[in-house]
Amino acid sequence: MAKIFIDENEGLEKGLKRFKRMREREGIVRAFKNKQFYTKPSDERREKKKKAIRRLKRKRARSSQRRNRY
Repeated sequence: MAKIFIDENEGLEKGLKRFKRMREREGIVRAFKNKQFYTKPSDERREKKKKAIRRLKRKRARSSQRRNRY
């Protein structure tokens, strides 16, 4: 769980921003949204595979862009 302590000379807005950033880094909200509904194991595997394919395509596109620059 994300906890922060606001200093006397630190503003509330700045502390809130720090809390939101920490919460996002820990993935609390994302985990909650993912566990809100039941997903079948086969659907989870399918999504995982799709994400891996997308990641590979992006990686290949970036590397080909770098080669085409020169």
